[in-house]
Amino acid sequence: MPLVKVKLEQSGPNEVFTRDGTARELYQPVLDELERMGPEGWDERTSRAHEKLLEEQRGYDIREGDKTHPTDWFPRLISASSWEVLERGLAQRMRAINEFLKRLEAGKEEVVPREVIESSGLYDVSVPDRFGEVPARQIGFDLVAVEGGEAGGGWRYLVIEDNARMPVGAMSMSRLRTLTPEVFPESYAALGVRPLGDLLGRLGEVLRAVSPLPDPTLAILSTGPEDQYYLDHNFFAQETGALLAERHEVELDGGGYLIHKETGRRIDVIYERIEEGRIYDDLPKLVESHLEKRVHAVFAPNVNVVDDKGVYPFIPQMIQTYLGEEPIAENLETWSLAVEEDRRYVMDHFDELVIKSRSGWGGKDVLIAPEESEETVQEFRKMVEENPVEYIAQRTIDFSTHVLCSANDGELRLRDSYADYRVHTLSPDPDTVEVVPGAMTRVAAPGSRLVNISSGGVMKDTWVLS
Repeated sequence: MPLVKVKLEQSGPNEVFTRDGTARELYQPVLDELERMGPEGWDERTSRAHEKLLEEQRGYDIREGDKTHPTDWFPRLISASSWEVLERGLAQRMRAINEFLKRLEAGKEEVVPREVIESSGLYDVSVPDRFGEVPARQIGFDLVAVEGGEAGGGWRYLVIEDNARMPVGAMSMSRLRTLTPEVFPESYAALGVRPLGDLLGRLGEVLRAVSPLPDPTLAILSTGPEDQYYLDHNFFAQETGALLAERHEVELDGGGYLIHKETGRRIDVIYERIEEGRIYDDLPKLVESHLEKRVHAVFAPNVNVVDDKGVYPFIPQMIQTYLGEEPIAENLETWSLAVEEDRRYVMDHFDELVIKSRSGWGGKDVLIAPEESEETVQEFRKMVEENPVEYIAQRTIDFSTHVLCSANDGELRLRDSYADYRVHTLSPDPDTVEVVPGAMTRVAAPGSRLVNISSGGVMKDTWVLS
């Protein structure tokens, strides 16, 4: 009698099993090893992995509670052929975004309507732009998979969000990669997984390259122990030899240089991980210091305009206009209500679409029109008509699910749940884009499509096969 029970309930296609419950060939080594280890072996291996995370937490003197990220240890796999397309598409997208930011700084941007930029809550028109020779050196791209990518089936990947400011996940990827192969050692060896290498060391090099100094001091500015990623901040600081400081632990000296109070060290490069507000709100003259190149900000003021949902619809056009290429990694079908033709279409098909506020986050200010009452739809429509430039519209899609694994009553259970990818790209110089061969996969709680950790989602390791 098989020890692994499979329960598929979601309408989205599952990446591990076909619709009739047959295991996909790619995952057979993992499923075979799972069957061999059984529920007792699963509990033993995953408990050991979690205990190592807790030991690491305690090693940073974080002793209260469990600050580790909720994790599912069943790995996600990406075939070599799928990754090749994804890698080219995301490198192309990063080059286009950096070209957009360069042109924005030079006053020569011509793709995104000025009305969209100046009305963005992520763009401060009072702050002059200084993005540097590589405006965005690290971007986290969020993607989902839909059926029908490769000849004879497979997956097609759609970018759903661009994160040019403070994209999380690199530290979690590095940590999970040290532990997931211990849960599935036979599968990891048999599948030929591409290594992440010294991911954090490489990220540290890319960040320090912002400064022209030969050995600049890098500081990670953190919200502090209350931040859900504070353990990541500690881990990254240790791995890269960076200073870790909270906002009250730095100050500007008389010459306008940023100083770490405790050590007196001058900070050359800041890598901001402050969730609430900005370091510039605490130190207003820090903007002037950045503009005058006394300190270099990895996430420069205004670079996060890229993250605006209102800019997202124009990225395919950036690729066409600035690179002279057709987009490889596609957007979801999206309409910008700042464009008259798009606005007419959306208003004519309002009750069929998902309407999103550009300034909304975490599922707020979103109307899924087909699921709402006519009264609710009409109320939202009035808000859109009053300020259309604030909104975009998209079609709903049924993206892929992965599995969550648990051991109960002497058997292993796999349940399907919706998942996305966070893939990181790095750009150390104007001519280079590196796509990290892996991803931070986030899986929603069963029955939900919200993959955020704060909404009950979990992380899992993602293996790119060679």
